[in-house]
Amino acid sequence: MSEDLFEIAVEGDTISITGDLDAHTAPQLDAALDPLLERGADPIVLHMAGVKFVDSSGLRCMIRARHGGDGERSVVIDQPSSATVRLLEITGMLDQFTVRGAQ
Repeated sequence: MSEDLFEIAVEGDTISITGDLDAHTAPQLDAALDPLLERGADPIVLHMAGVKFVDSSGLRCMIRARHGGDGERSVVIDQPSSATVRLLEITGMLDQFTVRGAQ
């Protein structure tokens, strides 16, 4: 998927992501996370039904959502693909997030 097909929508404390979450698109997720982290949103929901690929840059954003700002918070990974769940498993990060509605 190209960067042109990457979209982020923020509604309250939920960020909906569509497209590949990689080194090219991760800065857009960081920018969407900044205001939530600044105001101490907890939990943050990352709705990822439209994400089929996540690389280490995307994983870094997910970890930043959990640990960025002024402390640790809950992060819900909503409707992740099996590939996203597998990435969290092999990196030992699965237990750091609440996974809801895995595909």
